Amino acid sequence: MREIRSYLIRVYRQDAAVVAGVVEDVRSSRIAPFQSLAELCDVLSGRKPFARRAVRRRSAP
Repeated sequence: MREIRSYLIRVYRQDAAVVAGVVEDVRSSRIAPFQSLAELCDVLSGRKPFARRAVRRRSAP
């Protein structure tokens, strides 16, 4: 049985035709940028690797 994974997906729309953003693996904090829906599918399916760790921002006191 495959392990269930959780992702945080941030989508940035520049106009109606362009979709871009980043995918973050919640457990490992690794992120992968994407520039199209096809790239997003590649990241989620494992065909495109996660590139680096996400930068954690401190919350204000």
